[in-house]
Amino acid sequence: MSETQKRNRAVNIIFLTIIGIFTVFAYKTTLMWMYDRYMGADSYYSHGFIVPFISLYFIYLQKENLAQIKPQNSVIGLIILFFALLLHLLGTLLYIFSISGFSIFFLIIGLSLFLFGKEVSKIIWFPLLFLVFMFPLPEAMISLVSFPLKIFAAKAGVWIISILGIPIYLEGFNILIPAGPLLVGNPCSGLRSLIAFLALGSIFAYLEPVSIIKKWVLFLISIPIALLSNIVRIPILILVSNYWGLEAAGPDTLVHTGSGMLVFVLGFFLIFFAAKALEWRT
Repeated sequence: MSETQKRNRAVNIIFLTIIGIFTVFAYKTTLMWMYDRYMGADSYYSHGFIVPFISLYFIYLQKENLAQIKPQNSVIGLIILFFALLLHLLGTLLYIFSISGFSIFFLIIGLSLFLFGKEVSKIIWFPLLFLVFMFPLPEAMISLVSFPLKIFAAKAGVWIISILGIPIYLEGFNILIPAGPLLVGNPCSGLRSLIAFLALGSIFAYLEPVSIIKKWVLFLISIPIALLSNIVRIPILILVSNYWGLEAAGPDTLVHTGSGMLVFVLGFFLIFFAAKALEWRT
């Protein structure tokens, strides 16, 4: 590495440090909001803490390719930085923290382009885009998507149990069984699984040595896999409640938590086998 490159790298590191300090100060309220969304009892973004570390790992894997590229500043990055600033100001003025949160995403994209150029950003495009999974969607959008998912999960679960011959009735989100009423809550909607499996599906799609079309197929197939995996959970909770009492499958019980883990494990293997199927005869 030449002296000029070393000097430019040192300048970029100093600049990034300054920007980092400025970002923490300017986005203090937004970052606190993101933390609260991550740590919420019914959080859909508990995975948000590990997303930046996954991105950094994928960037690290490209270290040899990055070492061969000479960083060049890009004006496009400056435009994106300006756009990110406007988004943050808009989110702050309207008290819509999700807008301010997503402005951090554009801030990172803009910094990559402005400091290192298009060639470097092209190499690390996936780690940069993957960061989108750490920014919570607005609560209104969460409710909009969660509502039909809960209806679908409840109807599917009731249909499966009715096939087994157990008396069951669905009224809204209330499932009536001989042992008593069960309420299909937000955690059982499957939205949490959907968000997590979209992130997981994107990783599989990025790593699999298949064509671009098959990568998109693998990414999109994570949606029905997430829904299918979650459908398995509802009948399990209903069966346990029916035979061992409502308290046996209540929130924070081993069965409730374990069924959530089962959903993830099942979905993971379904995505894995889908990836291998697409890889076949590539």
